[in-house]
Amino acid sequence: MTTRVAESPREGFAAGALARVAPLARSPVVYGIVAAVGAVIVGQYLDVSPPAAYGLCSACHGRDLADWVLNHVEGRKLFITAAGAGAWPLLTVVGLVIGSFAAAKRNGEFGAIDIGGNARQFLFGFVVMGAALFVGGCPTRILIRTGYGDVAGIVGLGGVAAGIVAATLTMRWVARR
Repeated sequence: MTTRVAESPREGFAAGALARVAPLARSPVVYGIVAAVGAVIVGQYLDVSPPAAYGLCSACHGRDLADWVLNHVEGRKLFITAAGAGAWPLLTVVGLVIGSFAAAKRNGEFGAIDIGGNARQFLFGFVVMGAALFVGGCPTRILIRTGYGDVAGIVGLGGVAAGIVAATLTMRWVARR
């Protein structure tokens, strides 16, 4: 016969509630809510505000971050968009890298992989970032600039359309092989 210590109903409820809530702690939804609440707190008390009508663009935000640092460290007068000209730099790219690193470490997916063609992929990335900076970054800006009749916007929109067609045809060709 086994002897057990009788637990009170309150202890049983607490253990059951903890067992039900524990999986939520690793949920992306919970991380999103925590990040949103943190952003509101930082925005309210440190006077950090998200840029108005400024999407998530690694090219533009990276450029603005580098320019902001150079302007504040070396006293340069490099151009920074209105969104990044505040007292705080745009830390979107830094947040993406840190968040991706944390998620990969948490899920045990962090490590080096060899997918081949590293020099080619670096060159393609260089071309894409250069083109993004040329046309203003994100597809939303490309559409706005095209609407104003800007030649760079028209060229960028044509490039996006051509890239979509080329990528689709390439993926279809690889899938058939």
